[in-house]
Amino acid sequence: MCPRHVRLSAAIAVLTSALAGFPRQPAAAPLQSAATVAQLIVSYADWIQGQRTGVDLIAIDLDAARRDLARVDPGTIPLPRQASPAETREWQRRYLTAFALELAAAGSKTHAAAAARLVEWACPYVRSHTPANDYDRAWQLAALAVLEGGIDSDTLRAHLDHVQPTMSDEPRFVLGRGIAEEQVSAPREALTRGAIASDLLRAKEAAAREDRLRAAERAIARFRDAAAVPALHAEATLRLGHVEYVLERYDTALEGWSQLDAAPIDDPAVRYLLHVFRGEALEALGRYPDARQSYLRALQISPRAHSATVRLAALLFRHMEADPSPLLDGLVRNDDPQRDPWWAYYAADWRFWYPRIERVRSLLK
Repeated sequence: MCPRHVRLSAAIAVLTSALAGFPRQPAAAPLQSAATVAQLIVSYADWIQGQRTGVDLIAIDLDAARRDLARVDPGTIPLPRQASPAETREWQRRYLTAFALELAAAGSKTHAAAAARLVEWACPYVRSHTPANDYDRAWQLAALAVLEGGIDSDTLRAHLDHVQPTMSDEPRFVLGRGIAEEQVSAPREALTRGAIASDLLRAKEAAAREDRLRAAERAIARFRDAAAVPALHAEATLRLGHVEYVLERYDTALEGWSQLDAAPIDDPAVRYLLHVFRGEALEALGRYPDARQSYLRALQISPRAHSATVRLAALLFRHMEADPSPLLDGLVRNDDPQRDPWWAYYAADWRFWYPRIERVRSLLK
């Protein structure tokens, strides 16, 4: 094997190990009783109110927590201040639903299906409060991040259906309709990233090609609708083009992405992926120098990101008779997957989890 083959194989091994070693939560430990989850809620409330330095919400059986939450006495939850009976009920509702959401997110990378069930247990308590207030909207946006991160299109569709009456004017839920359809065709590396149960993975692998094609066409229609919303235009256009690319409609994808050339794009993940996806489409059309420039522009946004680095190295090796060794050497030395927005592409709003849950927490004080 020649040196260039060795280096390219080493880079592929790095990517494989990065996926296999993506941070996982510890194995779930079953809750002993409803008293345990009640104690955790008290600790959580104390933490939010600055009475303790932290609370461990990781090694928890999410299904057991969901059952035990239904038996918790809300009167045991410490409130941030004196309140009337109506205000007390509101604080209790917020702490219970926020706590459930935090538990779901903490366990979602290895127990996505159970996390979704926990989110849906809490969701009626949020939806039933009318009219929706700032807390309800913040909670629903954070819940959307958890569910999209699960990469389970059926669960996401069901959630979007039942929150539609209260969140119809929220742009991210409009985009979520397209994301739910796009997730049907998520590749194996996205599904095995730790966000989906193995039985669901097997079901997706067995899905008929016709079903995926129908979902892709629905995604295109949803993303076209979303692109008409100014706040969604850039990401919706990016995703619309990506679906066209997956369908091998390369010219159509490139034409759509050209709308973004002069558009201000605040989200660096969208800017990075635009150049990576464009590079792939250009490469598929045999426009190798243009593809090279597109990959280089992506690496200016996120240096040494996996997807752009490996694609550029492969392009140089296969089509441009250039040495990819410097690129691959750098990747082998630094294989941090968090540099690359591609790993989170199908998980969509999961990248917004931390700012969204911080907003939820701020409304508990």
